[in-house]
Amino acid sequence: MNRAIFPLPVFLLPQGYTRLRIFEDRYMKMVKNALVQEMGFVLCTVSGLVEDEALEEGVYVEIVDFSQDDAGQLLIDVYALNRVKIENVYLDETGLRHGTITSIPSPLWVAKGQTVSALDLELSAMLKSIFKRHPHIDSLYQKKSFNTPMWVASRWLELLPMETSQKVKIKSVSNFDQVTNFLHTILIEAE
Repeated sequence: MNRAIFPLPVFLLPQGYTRLRIFEDRYMKMVKNALVQEMGFVLCTVSGLVEDEALEEGVYVEIVDFSQDDAGQLLIDVYALNRVKIENVYLDETGLRHGTITSIPSPLWVAKGQTVSALDLELSAMLKSIFKRHPHIDSLYQKKSFNTPMWVASRWLELLPMETSQKVKIKSVSNFDQVTNFLHTILIEAE
């Protein structure tokens, strides 16, 4: 299927939420079309807004809420449904990117077992604390899964103040234990 593509330096994984500020005409058109046609668009993480950057993977998002900020700019809250592969990217007459997308059905990481470790519980407790201290984050997340280790790790990866390139590198690790060990090390050292 063909969908609009929104390249941004925003890191979002499936089941994640984020708020986007929309002000360019081409993205206003994208939002309008998404709402009218009741479909989403692709949010594509880029390290900088480089015009010729290859857009190969993103997350398919749906608009779950919208409002305006104090300056009257459109704010939209989006929910990431799944990862998608992007092909055949082209620009329309407004400069809006479009591409053919296909769902990536495989999980982001492979866990060795179904048991929740002490490390998983600690990461979950720390994330709950962040949500309590930051009501704007808590209110954005309509669905929370603090008991699901991969959901918790995904949220940490979205929230940590790290370079996008580092987040992409961690995302590409297939072994979930390596991801949780890395997150634990970063978060414990930060305390």
